[in-house]
Amino acid sequence: MLNSKFLILNSLALCVAACGAAAPPVTYPVMPSALTPIDADHDKAKDFARVFCSTLPHLKDKDGHAWGDCAKYLEMSEPPRAQAAFSTPYRFLFVAGFGAACFKDVRAFSTSIAHLKTAHQIDVEYFAVAPFASSEENGHSIAKHIDEGWAADQTRRYVLIGYSKGAADLLEALRLLAAPRTKVAALVTIAGAVGGSWLPDEIRALMQGSQPWIASGCPGNVQDGLHSLTRELRLRFLRENPLPVAGYSIVAASSHDETSSILRVMWKQLSIYAKEQDSQLVAWEAVLPGGKYLGAARADHWAIAMPFDESPQPPKSVDRNHFPRDALLEAIVRFVAADLGSS
Repeated sequence: MLNSKFLILNSLALCVAACGAAAPPVTYPVMPSALTPIDADHDKAKDFARVFCSTLPHLKDKDGHAWGDCAKYLEMSEPPRAQAAFSTPYRFLFVAGFGAACFKDVRAFSTSIAHLKTAHQIDVEYFAVAPFASSEENGHSIAKHIDEGWAADQTRRYVLIGYSKGAADLLEALRLLAAPRTKVAALVTIAGAVGGSWLPDEIRALMQGSQPWIASGCPGNVQDGLHSLTRELRLRFLRENPLPVAGYSIVAASSHDETSSILRVMWKQLSIYAKEQDSQLVAWEAVLPGGKYLGAARADHWAIAMPFDESPQPPKSVDRNHFPRDALLEAIVRFVAADLGSS
C-alpha cells in the first residue's frame, strides 16, 4: 500500500539484491531530498476512495458495461454512498503530458472532459501546450493564458490539473504568476512528473515518428521537453519553489500484468528502483510536497489518462488500457471542489 512508509527514503540496495545478480547497480545521481513523507493530515486516500467508489456505479464503459468492483481500479476502496448533484465556484484548466498533441486519435481525458460537461455542466478547459517544449516555455504560455482569463473574470479562481509532464508545466506557470493565490485555488497532479523520470531515453523512444500512435508531421526535436523531465531539474525546482497554492496528487501504480505490452520493458527497468510505479514514473516521486495525497490508481502511465481503447484503431501493444477515466476525473473534481470549500 502506498502510505507514509512508502514515501520515506529506504535503501534501494535491498531491492537490487532481491532482483538478482543480473540487475545493474543502483546509483543516486540525484537524491529525492525535496520529497517528504505524507502525514495523516495530508493522506486523503480513504476520503477520495469514498468519492471515487460512489461515482463509479453511475458510469459505464465504452461498450455499455458496468465497471464492477471499485477495488480493481483504486488501491483503496470504500463502500459507495448516494451522491447529490454538484456545482463548483472554480474553473478548471487541464494540461496534458509530454508530446500530447502528437498522439494519433487520442487525447488525455477527452471523453472524461466531455462527460463532465454533458452530465454535470462542469467545464474543464483543455489547454494545449507545445508538445515537446520545455516546461519553462510551456509555463510561460500557461501563465499568460491564466492572466488573460483572470483579467476577463475575477470571480472564479482556477483549479489547475496536470497529467504527466503537464504537472511540471503547471508548476512552472505557478512560479511565473504574480500573486498566484489570488488567481489559482489549487494544483492537482495525475501521475504527474513532479520529481521527474528515471527513464528519459525510453520516453524519447516512445515518441518517435515511426510509432503507430504518433501523428504525422509532429515535430521531431524532443530534447527540450525531455530535459524538463530530468530528476535533477525537477527536484531542484521543488527545493527552490515551495508550492504556493493547495496541492492534490493521485499517482498510478501497475503490476507487470496490469501494464500494456509496449510499456513492460520500461516497467521492468523502473522496477529496479521502486515496486510502486507506472512504467514511466516512480509513484512516490509523483506526489506534490506538502500536497494532499489522493491515493494510487491501479493503472499504467497511459491507462490512467489516455483513452487508447476508445480510439478508432487502438494500437495492439496498448493492451491494458481499460480504466474508468470518466469516473476518476469526476471524482477528482468533486473531491477537490468540496475540500477547497471546507478549508
